[in-house]
Amino acid sequence: MITPSTSHLWSSRFAWLMAAIALLPISVGAVVTTVEAGMAFADWPSSDGHGMLFYPWLKSSGDKFLEHGHRLAGMLIGIVSLCFTGWAFAIDRRPAIRWLAVLVLMGVIVQGVIGGIRVRQNNDVWALIHGQTAAWVFIAICLTALSAGNESSEISDPVRPNLGLLTMSVIAFSAMIVQYLLGGRLRHLGSSDAWLVHPWFAAVVVAAVLGVSVFAARQELPRLQTTCQIALWMVFAQAALGLLTWGAKYGYPQWDILAERLSPAQVALSSLHKVIGLMTFAAVGVMFAQVTAGRCRRSFAMNHDAATLTLSLPATGGVA
Repeated sequence: MITPSTSHLWSSRFAWLMAAIALLPISVGAVVTTVEAGMAFADWPSSDGHGMLFYPWLKSSGDKFLEHGHRLAGMLIGIVSLCFTGWAFAIDRRPAIRWLAVLVLMGVIVQGVIGGIRVRQNNDVWALIHGQTAAWVFIAICLTALSAGNESSEISDPVRPNLGLLTMSVIAFSAMIVQYLLGGRLRHLGSSDAWLVHPWFAAVVVAAVLGVSVFAARQELPRLQTTCQIALWMVFAQAALGLLTWGAKYGYPQWDILAERLSPAQVALSSLHKVIGLMTFAAVGVMFAQVTAGRCRRSFAMNHDAATLTLSLPATGGVA
């Protein structure tokens, strides 16, 4: 018989495995976008008329190999998320984990449909939407993994974050949303406004995440401090990678450094920048969720205690 503690342990392992597998379609999708292979097939969910599992993938090459590999990876994370949902309802039984499992499953399904619409419509705007929603689905998967590892399914610290920390986390997450959207517009649409703003707005994200880290260090919030450290290192790494990616993609003509279109360095750096950017978005998103969850839980507990005290006063002689 599986005990609750054992089921929680395996739920955590299962969820982190799901997060690792989710990086597969994300990574392959990043390469697909970099080499502009998203329209290798004009049909979906079939590939050149073949069913998903019947297309001769290993005999293909180039764009079709990459794009169908991306589709297979998406199919894999769909199966894994479906299995995790079944596990949550059959074995884990914690309501929060069940809700999160369903949220992840629905997110994966919607993400797959958006990818299909992008192909059928042959529309770069849908490619942008597809890239943006991937980050939100990955945040949901990470939150599920963190929640599954705790007996109470709580991701926040017992201490209530103060208002300054809440404000700073809102600024940091909002800045991250804007920066990720700017990066998507530059990557998928080649937007001139994103080209001008995206590199410089990274400084705002770095400053905001650093601000959250400073506020968190002043309170007894060990879980949040760990997340902040991860987010901060990833933001710095992403900023440095962005400089390398910019050089590989656009060059630095003022220093006689010219870019070579779709060179191995350009493909590798651009794709890695996309993947690390998504993971950075997820880290900042989890950081924001931990702060807001701590505030909401503590506020609910205070209101509940006040209501209980008010109801008990007549019975204890508190009302004349």
